[in-house]
Amino acid sequence: MNLWQTIKSELDGPFETVRKSLSGALDMAEDLTRKGRIKLEIQSARADIRNQLTELGGRVHQMVVEEGITDVSGDTEVNGILERVKASQESIADREEELRHEDEEREDKKAS
Repeated sequence: MNLWQTIKSELDGPFETVRKSLSGALDMAEDLTRKGRIKLEIQSARADIRNQLTELGGRVHQMVVEEGITDVSGDTEVNGILERVKASQESIADREEELRHEDEEREDKKAS
């Protein structure tokens, strides 16, 4: 074996280790980015719900205090707000399920 082949064979091991480490770091960065995006979407949906509930409270207050209407269940605006709240809650549940799935996949990758 000549000198170059000896040096090359000695360096192949550390280079392969570094390559695997970088690959693992990139995979982890991708996982964290996906999880961060999902968490941001969850927080955005929660903020939407807070805004919708504020709007709902304003509408109910207007109906009861200003208009004297006590049965708010038939109001189309109230029902529309309630539907948007329900849709946002479903979106949060879907995103939280996606997060759980991401965590499970990551644990499976670690195990193998």
